[in-house]
Amino acid sequence: MYLRKIVSVVVTVFICITTFAQGNKNTIAGSVYNEEKQALSDVSVHISALNKSTSTDSNGHFVFENIPNGFYSLEITGVGYRTLKSKIKVSEQNQNFSFELKSDTTSLENVSVLGYTSVQRTNRQAYNVTAIDAQKFQNTTLDIAHVLDKIPGARLRETGGVGSDFDFSISGFSGKRVKYFLDGVPIDYMGASFQINNIPINFAERIEVYKGVVPIWLGSDALGGAVNIITGNKLRNFLDISYSYGSFNTHRSNINMALTSKKGFTFRLNAFQNYSNNNYKVTVDAANLYTGKYTEDTTVRRFHDQYHNETAIAQIGFVDQKWADQFLVGITLGQYYKQIQTGARIEAVFGAWHTKGNIVTPTLKYLKKDLFTKGLDVTLNANYNLGQDQSIDTVHARYGWSGDSINYRGKGGESWHGYNLYKYKNNLGNASATITYKLGAQHYIGLNDVFSHFNRKGYNAVAPYSPIDDIPQKTDKNILGLSYQYKASDKWNTTVFGKYLYQRSYTTLIVTDVLNSGDTTYQNASVKLNKFGYGLATSYFIQPQFQVKFSYEKANRLPESDDLFGDAINKEGNWNLKPESSDNINLSFNYTLPFNEHRLYFSATGIYYQAKNFIYYTFNSYTNTMKADNLLDVSNMGAEAEVRYSYKRFFTAGINATYQNIRDRQKYRIDLPDVLSNTYKERIPNIPYLYGNADASVFFGDVFAKNDRLSIGYNMLYVHSFYLYWKNEGAADTKRTIPEQLAHDANVVYSFKDGRYNVSLECKNITDKRLYDNFSLQKPGRAFNIKFRYFINR
Repeated sequence: MYLRKIVSVVVTVFICITTFAQGNKNTIAGSVYNEEKQALSDVSVHISALNKSTSTDSNGHFVFENIPNGFYSLEITGVGYRTLKSKIKVSEQNQNFSFELKSDTTSLENVSVLGYTSVQRTNRQAYNVTAIDAQKFQNTTLDIAHVLDKIPGARLRETGGVGSDFDFSISGFSGKRVKYFLDGVPIDYMGASFQINNIPINFAERIEVYKGVVPIWLGSDALGGAVNIITGNKLRNFLDISYSYGSFNTHRSNINMALTSKKGFTFRLNAFQNYSNNNYKVTVDAANLYTGKYTEDTTVRRFHDQYHNETAIAQIGFVDQKWADQFLVGITLGQYYKQIQTGARIEAVFGAWHTKGNIVTPTLKYLKKDLFTKGLDVTLNANYNLGQDQSIDTVHARYGWSGDSINYRGKGGESWHGYNLYKYKNNLGNASATITYKLGAQHYIGLNDVFSHFNRKGYNAVAPYSPIDDIPQKTDKNILGLSYQYKASDKWNTTVFGKYLYQRSYTTLIVTDVLNSGDTTYQNASVKLNKFGYGLATSYFIQPQFQVKFSYEKANRLPESDDLFGDAINKEGNWNLKPESSDNINLSFNYTLPFNEHRLYFSATGIYYQAKNFIYYTFNSYTNTMKADNLLDVSNMGAEAEVRYSYKRFFTAGINATYQNIRDRQKYRIDLPDVLSNTYKERIPNIPYLYGNADASVFFGDVFAKNDRLSIGYNMLYVHSFYLYWKNEGAADTKRTIPEQLAHDANVVYSFKDGRYNVSLECKNITDKRLYDNFSLQKPGRAFNIKFRYFINR
């Protein structure tokens, strides 16, 4: 009832404000369909007389505002369809039109770049990039991370259910080597309430995944790749509300909306919430704490794994002004609560330890194309996180999987931190500027500079006078990038670039004289690091349907705050880490074969990298945590491939596979330079090396009502087993492995009233298999979800 009232108020306010914003101006809206009456997204609609353009949304809708009375010619262009020109008469305040595009299988050879969708334009870049149309998944319960898990070369590993820790890899690079951005702005500052495995897919319009080589305008020291979440701004007035419920008492909700007046004043809101008990069953070797009785392979429920988060991003400002295309001032607010069930292994059971925190982040964005002179584009961004986190471990007890516990006298905790109520602020600020200048029709120059500041301040509230709490943990980082692009034609373009990285870190080292006095001293320390990187990316279309790409980067990554100082939970810091560097090479091709009403798509990529000072996390059995260290020399030679087929708008299917051969190339031991390393040429452990996905979907139109749509989909995930430790260590019959995964999912989605109302049903892990991304940390079993979504675009 309460949720219904909130939705009612939001819809009423939305309608009232948009009606006021329209005033006496004419608004025309329309829908674009194909011959099967199926809605077409990302179709370009242009009114030449007014020099106005827009594109259709995921439901095939478009809107033009502030249109004077008169006769106009609309030009509608979509890839794979004949261009439609239609005359319309505008004489009323609100008018609706409907258009049908005819298929044209030869259009791929003739359409200009302006006719491609934003996803297709991104994929045509010279970089090894995969763009995902997020709108195709917006009726599902998937978050952004699980959508990314479907593309070749990418792998998502989670330690549990909703809100669990995750590790996302691109072509074998994972952890902090992969950077994440929201509309080109780093999202590190947003904290634990905002990470890719709790952001709903409805938040995004599309997602861009750069593999191996990262363009300078993202302004990062990513070593292996980057993920850029594009929220989009083509819908000036819309409302998108969804709610889902699923197994393990999982609730997710999401509200996206925008209100824009005729004069360009705009308000935007993106808000989402996740909640789950995560009380799914796991199979463990459990011991009764009182009797000591040991039971192998017993099934128990997770009992201390509740998670919830709430996040809202609000922006207010102006768009389409003479002085700014976008000027937005915003605030990001959020909070989270997370119970910790296990350590890095399932044997370490906790029953009271938990974390919580909040986000308070003011933001600023300015964007202007053709500033002062034609061809000069400027983008400015700034933000600063003022939020606070807490790690609360104040129960002196031991818990077991049987639900039993033993309480101890005195003060203490469950984890290696001991008696601890650590309150800390990971204050992270970020400021960036991007300038691009077009010289004629073929030359482009880009300049980007990003400065970030990290400052962790914390104290133990139950031991407030500990000198350890006063230890500074600070980093200042600046990344400067310069690029030049030569675009000879729509067939060939090349970009060369350089990056300069600088970082200074501050802390206090605790030094104990164990050989003599045994005294402990505190020594202030700082480290300056600087690196220079460079690279190129080139693309050539042998035929309009056949593209070849090559890219290379001398990439560098400076140690992050979590690497140097730890994360205050399950990661230890290592002040002595060195910067990583890598020579990354990508060679790929893609080919589209249209014939009649069928379309076949092939892509393949070969990757090679040679990394120095590779930062690698190992398990510390004493503290039950992970700690980073450097491996001097690591290489990877791998490949990824994908095949997709579609028939009309009725059926689509695809399969992809990834293989990566990540090896230790350090020939001699670091501590004994004359002794051959026993891991030389061995595969790096605890990293999946062979995996793939398959999917198939069928679509039906006009099933129960005109212009409704029913889809039935299937997804499959396969991951080959891999070793937890080095292959040559330990006896063959006792080697620990992460077992093979084979998971099957299915979904049914029904949309009606031109996509305004949507209902979906999903089943994940249909066969209820035991699934593991990490050793012993079992993922959820079979789960069911239902989602309701309402969407309106005025």
